[in-house]
Amino acid sequence: MTRLRPLNLDEAPEAARPLLEAASQATGKLPVSAAIQARCPSILMAGRALSAAPGKSNTLPAELRSLICFRAAQIVTCPF
Repeated sequence: MTRLRPLNLDEAPEAARPLLEAASQATGKLPVSAAIQARCPSILMAGRALSAAPGKSNTLPAELRSLICFRAAQIVTCPF
């Protein structure tokens, strides 16, 4: 159970809404982590940038990056 209630799109600050909409479109639903980070848009932006960094680095082969992301999701019991 989270200590902070996730925000929905209507409750989120204006600066966080485009990022939440993009996350929702990418996954089919609003990720809880993003909905909590939306309370502070700068944290949400930093979190999204950190998540995108492995794909932009080109230091690992695409297949290995996918496997790493999949394993990390398993570890944190992410349903994706």
